[in-house]
Amino acid sequence: MNSKKIISNFINPKFIPVIIFTILPPWIFGLMVLLCGSLPTYLRAKKSIAKLESRGELDKAAAELTSPNSKRYMNGKLVLTDNYVFCKNNGYIFTYDEILWAYKHQETTTFLFIPIQVVSSLYIATKNKKPGMVVSMGKDKLDEIKNSIIEIYSHNNNCLIGYTNDAIAKYNAIKKK
Repeated sequence: MNSKKIISNFINPKFIPVIIFTILPPWIFGLMVLLCGSLPTYLRAKKSIAKLESRGELDKAAAELTSPNSKRYMNGKLVLTDNYVFCKNNGYIFTYDEILWAYKHQETTTFLFIPIQVVSSLYIATKNKKPGMVVSMGKDKLDEIKNSIIEIYSHNNNCLIGYTNDAIAKYNAIKKK
C-alpha cells in the first residue's frame, strides 16, 4: 500500500454515513452534514498530505503511522509517532517542531443550568494555526490527554504547556514575531 493512501485512509473522514443520509429522503440534511461537517476535515487532510509530499516526508510519515512503536491516545483519534502528531478527527498532521503550545481544555455542557456532560479536549497551537481542538474525549480520558501533552513536550521542549496567563502572554509574543 502506498504512503499517501495509508495516511489518507487514517485522517480522511468516512463518507459512507453521509452518502446514505444524502440518498434518503432527508437529502438536504445529509447535504448539510457533508458540506459543514466532513468537507472541512477532508480539505485539511488533503492540505496536510500535500504539505508532507512537498517536503518529501510522506513515506516516512506513513511508516511511522503504521509502526507498532506509535502511541495511540483517545481510542486511536490521536497518534504520536517519533516525528509527527496525527489527528484523525480533523485531518491535522503536525511535526513536533511546529507545535508552539499544547494544553488541556475542559468544557461543561449544560441544559437549563444543569451540568450534563464534561468534555476534555487537547488543544494545539502552531505559528500558522491559532489554538484549536485537535481531539476531544470525555472526562475519563484526562490521563490520556496529560500523557499526550507530556509526550509532545518530550519531543519539543520549546513548546508551551498548560493554559495559564503566562503561557497566553508568551504565545502572543511568539505570534507577533
